[in-house]
Amino acid sequence: MYDYQNEPHRVIFMIDSKSFYASVEAVEMQLNPLRAILVVMSAAENTGSGLVLAASPMAKKIFGISNVTRARDVPIDDPRLIVAAPRMNLYIQENLKINRIFQQFTAEVDIHPYSIDESLLDMTDSWHLFGATPHEVARQIQLTVKKATGIYLTVGIGDNPVLAKLALDLEAKKNHSLIAEWHYEDVPDKLWPITQLADVWSIGQRTADKLNQRGIQSMADLAPVSYTHLTLPTTERV
Repeated sequence: MYDYQNEPHRVIFMIDSKSFYASVEAVEMQLNPLRAILVVMSAAENTGSGLVLAASPMAKKIFGISNVTRARDVPIDDPRLIVAAPRMNLYIQENLKINRIFQQFTAEVDIHPYSIDESLLDMTDSWHLFGATPHEVARQIQLTVKKATGIYLTVGIGDNPVLAKLALDLEAKKNHSLIAEWHYEDVPDKLWPITQLADVWSIGQRTADKLNQRGIQSMADLAPVSYTHLTLPTTERV
């Protein structure tokens, strides 16, 4: 077991606004974002017949729609499905509103927007002001944003930004609470067994396929492999 004692131990929240564009549109229609059957779909010429930019959880569940699904594969004639045009200015304003709410829980300098629907919060110096545990504080942030905007948040908590992001993507999104907490000591049990490499942040499907071709089937297989070995041409590998 690797000794993590000397690694930096901070309290990092990686927060995702769940199905953000679709959720904003659902709230605008006075619908519950988790129950609405809705997609946000563009119709720009450079996307052919159109492209799904966001799908609500129920649209994903019922129709199997995902982000970047082509319009031709969307059952737009089904009366259950709501199709909304994208409104980027509205999404930007909602994102700014949510990040201002984060300032109620930590200093502005400790808030780092990662994308229009994700932000990283360093809660190390402030979480204890709002609850007994980081998990409890994460729940308070969820409830505060939900009350103000109608948007549901998913929260990954970690000792560093990478662990927080992994907790968010690999566990929190599957939990009923939409919260998960990963520490260094959890890595062997939670990260190493993962075999769907494309599910891991920064590993796309093409990269996962290449790793599989080189005999790397899990994160445990990948962990000890050196970067230089991965970048060598296949003929030079031993």
